[in-house]
Amino acid sequence: MKANEAPEKIILSADRDTKIIYDEWVVNDYTDNIKIEYTRTDVLIKRVCDWLKENATYTHPRKGTKKCIINLTALKEAMKGE
Repeated sequence: MKANEAPEKIILSADRDTKIIYDEWVVNDYTDNIKIEYTRTDVLIKRVCDWLKENATYTHPRKGTKKCIINLTALKEAMKGE
């Protein structure tokens, strides 16, 4: 499976009583097991940036222009560890 074809998140399950983690991952887990969720880094970064673009904004009082108050390029680099 290529990186861009990988699911956005995978879930590992563990038995509630024994805490043993099953050796298979799933995309959806409808059991009552303990769930350990892993998310692709690029998907997480994109969701964070999209949310900040919409919610961390400043509207200039005279111009009425709306701008994101976060340096998204620096944030992306920091989240990637670059």
